[in-house]
Amino acid sequence: MRKVFSHVVVAVLASGSIMAGQAADVSKVITDANKVLAEVRQALGGEKKLAGVKTLSATGRATRVNGDTSMPPTDFEMAMELPDKYVRKDVVATLGNATITRTSGFNGSAPIDVVDTPPAMPGMVFFRGPGGPTTPGMQPTPEQAAEARKASLRSSRQDFARLTLGMFAASFDAYPLQFAYAGQAESPDGKADVIDVTGPDEFALKLFTDAGSHLPLMLSWMAKEPLQMIQTNRAGGAPGAGSGMTVMQNGGGRAPTTPEDSARMLSDLQERMKEAEAKRRVVEYRLYYSDYQDISGVKIPMRLQRSIDGKPVEELTLEKVKVNAKIDPKKFDAASGGF
Repeated sequence: MRKVFSHVVVAVLASGSIMAGQAADVSKVITDANKVLAEVRQALGGEKKLAGVKTLSATGRATRVNGDTSMPPTDFEMAMELPDKYVRKDVVATLGNATITRTSGFNGSAPIDVVDTPPAMPGMVFFRGPGGPTTPGMQPTPEQAAEARKASLRSSRQDFARLTLGMFAASFDAYPLQFAYAGQAESPDGKADVIDVTGPDEFALKLFTDAGSHLPLMLSWMAKEPLQMIQTNRAGGAPGAGSGMTVMQNGGGRAPTTPEDSARMLSDLQERMKEAEAKRRVVEYRLYYSDYQDISGVKIPMRLQRSIDGKPVEELTLEKVKVNAKIDPKKFDAASGGF
């Protein structure tokens, strides 16, 4: 199967050297950052047009990469009501003819995290990152549930921040950001202005914007690599999982039948997660914005490509985008997910 990522010139810019002559004092780097961001917002449609965007929704296709090949494309949906509502629905795993979807996001301070698991899939356990497993008969403790909600809200707010930086080059109340000018990256292909972006929970990344067109090009940040665990199904194949979720099956291919079975399975899985966690490295993540198109007077990146440690992992292609269309409030139902 073909690789997802075509040649992206901006990848060279990210590895280029930051030019000398950067501002030294805090007030100047903030002033320079504001100047660059004002030029970026003008290129995206202008302050007035961007400020007039109250809702944005999109549907499209997601293609994930497994090694040197790409998985079959799957559907995804996204909606936001600025400044503090955001939700997206992804296919996180395919097992035979069945699919598992996850709806994630937030409505104000309430996280949205709903896994739609098809029926008749015994023995499956779905990990949502630090929150622990979710499967019948294996309920988390109140402390684990509270930590899972906190982690889910933080993850969704950061995803929202990274996405809106490429669309609005701005900070929103849902996840306030600070900006400082870092200089210019230079390569034979051109120059990019570089903005240091910081936020709550030690959120830190670099925003690269084209020095000519002033459009956002990419984000770069450092974080632990995704949790990698063996994934198998009864037929011996590997389910295609994504969007931060690990899919596992117990050895017998059946659901736990007693509390002892549940406890034993949970203990085994937690031990395997602990071992995998100890091996995780800190690596570079990148999010590329490209294929900008005019939608109702604002430019939207219709292609979003992600890489981890220099390897492509996902491409999102926006196929249908609506700006300021009415969004059903049920889309942001924190209890069930509205899609």
